[in-house]
Amino acid sequence: MMRRLIALLAILDLTACASYSGAGLQTGVATVADVESAMGKPAMTWTNPQGQVEQLAYPRGPAGWVSFMVYFDHNGKMIRKEQVLDLKHFTEIKVGQTQDQVLRILGPYRDTYRFPQKNALDWNWGWCDSSLLRMAYTVSFDMDTLLVKSTEIWPDPFYQRG
Repeated sequence: MMRRLIALLAILDLTACASYSGAGLQTGVATVADVESAMGKPAMTWTNPQGQVEQLAYPRGPAGWVSFMVYFDHNGKMIRKEQVLDLKHFTEIKVGQTQDQVLRILGPYRDTYRFPQKNALDWNWGWCDSSLLRMAYTVSFDMDTLLVKSTEIWPDPFYQRG
């Protein structure tokens, strides 16, 4: 009986990991329904003018150390899936971009703060750098235009080092 329980728990653990990242979903084969079945309901969805799903956002955590974006072609087939909380994607954020442009690159943010004295609205994402240090990435928007005015990477204040 104990062996069956251990085997079942191991299978459930492996299944949970696959659902977390969508491991096993095949490019060019998986549909929106397949992705949602494997990864759950997305936090954000973007559609084209014809109403077809183009992109799904899957922030993971509660702290959100990784966030997956899944992209689809005009036939509704997955063309790629990528973890977007990393330096490669952070460099895609440019001064002057809109909030929607930022969300399409990084997905939902972890938290937000207003700084009236700086006329800034900050969105923050938690992430791990290449040495697995817990870091924060901040995008500051001008509160009048809601366009990106700066970005910053810094040690995450929610987690102690060591």
